[in-house]
Amino acid sequence: MSASAESRENKALQKIAATSVAEPYAILQGLLAAAVDLCGRGPDCSTAGVSFIERAPDGGEQFRWVAMTGCVSDHIGVTSPRDFSHCGECLDKGAPILFSRPDLKYDYLSAGGIEFTEMLVVPFAPSLGHQPLGTAWVASHPPRRYHFDGEDVRLMESIARFSAAAYSLAAARDEADEVKRHQQEIVAATSREMRTPLNTIAGSAYLLSLGAESSSATDRAAHLRRIDKSVELLLAGVNGLAESSAASSTTRSHIA
Repeated sequence: MSASAESRENKALQKIAATSVAEPYAILQGLLAAAVDLCGRGPDCSTAGVSFIERAPDGGEQFRWVAMTGCVSDHIGVTSPRDFSHCGECLDKGAPILFSRPDLKYDYLSAGGIEFTEMLVVPFAPSLGHQPLGTAWVASHPPRRYHFDGEDVRLMESIARFSAAAYSLAAARDEADEVKRHQQEIVAATSREMRTPLNTIAGSAYLLSLGAESSSATDRAAHLRRIDKSVELLLAGVNGLAESSAASSTTRSHIA
């Protein structure tokens, strides 16, 4: 690899790293920009995308195009089958795969009326030992009809792994933030719910203290029943808060 190519790769990775403090989708956009620039030789003759694997309505698996650039950018959200797709072939192989005229093989690619010269697809995973989230790909199309080489494969693998690692960290951070917000909402709601039984206990105890001797047995029994009921409500709130905290701890352990 030439010094200029290495410099361009480093700059691309630095740009992706800079987006890791932003939302996960920004990282995917950084990956696409780098793929088009480094491997596709510019947006005028190439396009790129990221497809995530997910559960299909029929219980199987499918790919959803979660990020796109170039002439296919309006196809975000489109799904393709797991068993018959360029992304599925890549994950089945567990390695990069190069397609020549993939639009002639897969109907969903030709549906947009775009002619693809070649498409380079790589697993989207932080490392070889991790389960891929999906695939990342870059494709060339007219007017230039660029053909990918071994250096393009290496570059695409590099930026895909780097981006997948950054994306996973950002997604975990966002999930942890969501858990924290959920906990805060539960605490606030529980606090509001606890005020009523606490006020009832305080009021009934005060009335009992004022009329401990003069109050009838019926009145005292009514006050005690209100206190008992309020204690039950408080215990239910405390138990619910403890269960929520345990569930959040389990979620954080999965994230870690």
